[in-house]
Amino acid sequence: MTTLCARPGRFVEVLTLVSLSIAALAASARIGLVPQNPENGVAVVFAPWTSSQASIERATADGSRFVRFGGFGSIAVVMPAGPGYIERMLGSGAWFVVDPKMLAACSAAISILGTN
Repeated sequence: MTTLCARPGRFVEVLTLVSLSIAALAASARIGLVPQNPENGVAVVFAPWTSSQASIERATADGSRFVRFGGFGSIAVVMPAGPGYIERMLGSGAWFVVDPKMLAACSAAISILGTN
């Protein structure tokens, strides 16, 4: 029976495969979850360690209107001030910009799983 450490370099191969899989999933989510109608509102997802104050400031820096938080302080739901908002947010460090309805569906699923 072989183990993970049976062959030198095996751990590096597994780590590389896992890293590439996570990167592919994140890229797919970042592209696939982009809102179709951003003028109806968007949820801007920043890094989990971003404070609620910083997420509001960054999400509304261009004059966009803050609506609410999206379950965590690092997620701000806003009404964009104009076109190009999604690109500006992704360029300023947001991890994702998604449709708030999608965010609500994910939040509901997570809360159901956590109530066992």
